[in-house]
Amino acid sequence: MPVMITDHTSIDYDVHGEGPPLVLINGLGFGRWGFFKQVPALSRHFRTITFDVRGERDLKDGVSDLVADVVALLDHLRIRKTHVLGTSLGGFVAQDLALQRPDLVDRLVLVCTSYGRGGPETMSPWALMEMLGLPSLSVERAVRRGLEAATSDRYRAEHPEEFGQIARWRLADSPSLSAYYEQMRAGASFDASHSVRSITSPTLVIHGAEDRYVPVANAVALAEAIPDARLRVLQDAGHLVFIERFAEVNREVVTFLKPRRLRKRTATPRQRSGS
Repeated sequence: MPVMITDHTSIDYDVHGEGPPLVLINGLGFGRWGFFKQVPALSRHFRTITFDVRGERDLKDGVSDLVADVVALLDHLRIRKTHVLGTSLGGFVAQDLALQRPDLVDRLVLVCTSYGRGGPETMSPWALMEMLGLPSLSVERAVRRGLEAATSDRYRAEHPEEFGQIARWRLADSPSLSAYYEQMRAGASFDASHSVRSITSPTLVIHGAEDRYVPVANAVALAEAIPDARLRVLQDAGHLVFIERFAEVNREVVTFLKPRRLRKRTATPRQRSGS
């Protein structure tokens, strides 16, 4: 059953696996289908939750409105504390959630994101045009153009069928123009450059070295700003690093989030005898 937010909006969600909860927050223009490389792997270790917000509304409070959606979902699922992974715009939401409701966030994973407009390197005008699909007149071509700029040449050359499938999913589950604009506007106004220093959750930052939408310098700055955050930059990967290098990303996430079991040291005969 979806979670109702207002008379015109709702949250559709899926829950896979058992264990400590882990909420995955998708980026601009992507639905929960975008985590198709994460859910099978992560749900072996965690109660993995993906979701989409459906309907039309004004995000008058920007990213804070998107944070409220996550809080509503967690309340519905009766989750008092969860790990959180956010990609791109979802990374903004994850950061703001950790700042507004630190009681809800256990560990934090920020993928292909930044702390917002205060970052050291902005997206180039050419990358912005490609993200918007300009100057393409066809919706299909605009989507493909945006996804091409979000991925590395190597990935598209090695996985043409998978790239085509992503484009089809993106077309089939695209937000309306108004919803897309509202999310883009919320992201454009987000600036946590100073407040991220107050994040108390242990944090892992993962980024693709060839990210054209969020240049890697922003990931470095983000990791340096959050106390004791870890940074992992993966080569030969663009903005969709969590798809392109999914095996490494998933491994990094599981290693970071899964508690290490204390191993009892078994004394050898030599150690027992004290010799």
